[in-house]
Amino acid sequence: MNPVARRELRERFRSLRSPVLISVWVLAAGVLTFLSYLIARSSAESRLDAYGLSGLGSVFAASSMGAFILHSLLLGLLTAAVFVVPGQAAVTIVGERERQTLPLLQVSQLTGARIVTGKLASSLAFIMLLLVVALPLLVIPVLLGGVTVTQALLGMLMVAATAVTIGAVSMWISARARSVQGAVLGSYVVGAALVLGSFALVAAEALLLRPDDTGSTRYSQGLPRDDGRELYSSWMNPYLGLVDASSDVLRFGGEIVTSPYQPFRSVLIKRQGFAAANVDLLYDPFARFGPGGGAVIFEDRGAFVSGAAQMLPAPTAVDPVRGHIWWRVLVFEAIVTAFALWRSTRLVTVPRRRLVRNRRQLEEVGDAA
Repeated sequence: MNPVARRELRERFRSLRSPVLISVWVLAAGVLTFLSYLIARSSAESRLDAYGLSGLGSVFAASSMGAFILHSLLLGLLTAAVFVVPGQAAVTIVGERERQTLPLLQVSQLTGARIVTGKLASSLAFIMLLLVVALPLLVIPVLLGGVTVTQALLGMLMVAATAVTIGAVSMWISARARSVQGAVLGSYVVGAALVLGSFALVAAEALLLRPDDTGSTRYSQGLPRDDGRELYSSWMNPYLGLVDASSDVLRFGGEIVTSPYQPFRSVLIKRQGFAAANVDLLYDPFARFGPGGGAVIFEDRGAFVSGAAQMLPAPTAVDPVRGHIWWRVLVFEAIVTAFALWRSTRLVTVPRRRLVRNRRQLEEVGDAA
C-alpha cells in the first residue's frame, strides 16, 4: 500500500470523527430514501385516484416508484460528491506546504507520482466509503422494479468517477496554491465550472444549433421527430452522464410518478430529435386522455383504455438516433483526471536543476570546511 495513503488513513480513521460522520451519512441517506418513497407513493395514489384506481397506487405504480427512489438517491449522492470532494482534496498538498513538511516528502525515496496518488487515495477514501455504505439502499428500488441492477451499478460508477475527477483537479489546484483558503476556493470554483459551465454550454449549443436534418420529420409516439443533433458539450456534464447511465431515456409512457431526472432528460431527448417541451407528454402514460374520457387508442402500443382506465398503457421503447453519452462522459473524465495528476506530479517533484544546485552548494560547503 502507498505509504502516504496508509499514514493519512490511519490518522483519519483513528479519530472519533470518522465513525460519527459515517453514521450521520447513513442516517441521512436512509431518510432521503424513505422520503422519496413517501413522495412517490403519495404522488402515485393522488394521480391514480383521478382515474378511478383509488387505493392502488402502490400496486400499479411500483416500478415508477422504484425509478423515482433510485433517481433521487443517485442525484443526492452525486451532489454530495461534488460538494464534499473539493474540501477533502484541496488541503492535501498545500497543507503539507504550510506545515513545511512537503520538502521532507520530496527528498524521501517516494516519487512525485506516488506522493500524488497517495494523497488522492487518502482524500477519496472517505467519500468512497460513504458510497459503499449507501449501496444497500439501492436494493429497495431494484426490488420495487422499474430499474435494473445494471442501471443502479452504472449510476454508482458515474458518481465514483466524478468524485475521482474532481479530486484529481482539486489536487492539481492544491499543488499550485499558496494557501489552504485559496486552494479550497479554487477547487469549488472549478467544480462549479465543471457542472454549471457545462450546462451553460449545453444550453447554448441546443439553442443556437439546428438539427442535422430537419427535412426528415417523422412521427414517433404521436409526436414529430427529426434527426436531432449531437450536443458535444453534454459529454462534459456528470449529471447528464448519470441520467443516461441509470435510466432508459427512450422508454416512454411508463412513469406514473414524474422522475427527478426530467429536466436532464430534456437535453438527452433533444439529441434524439424530440422537442424539449414535449418531455412530460412523452413519459406520462395519462397525457393523451383525461379522467372520464372515452376509449382512446394508443399508437404503437396495441392497447386501449376505456372509461375509468381499466388497463394502463404499456411503456414503449423508441429506437435511438444516437448512442449513449455516459461512456463518453467517462472518457472525458478519465482524460481530465490523467492530465490533472500529471500536472500535480510535475509540481510536487523537485526539479532536477534544483537538486543539482543543492548538491553543488553542499560540495562547496564541504570543500570550504
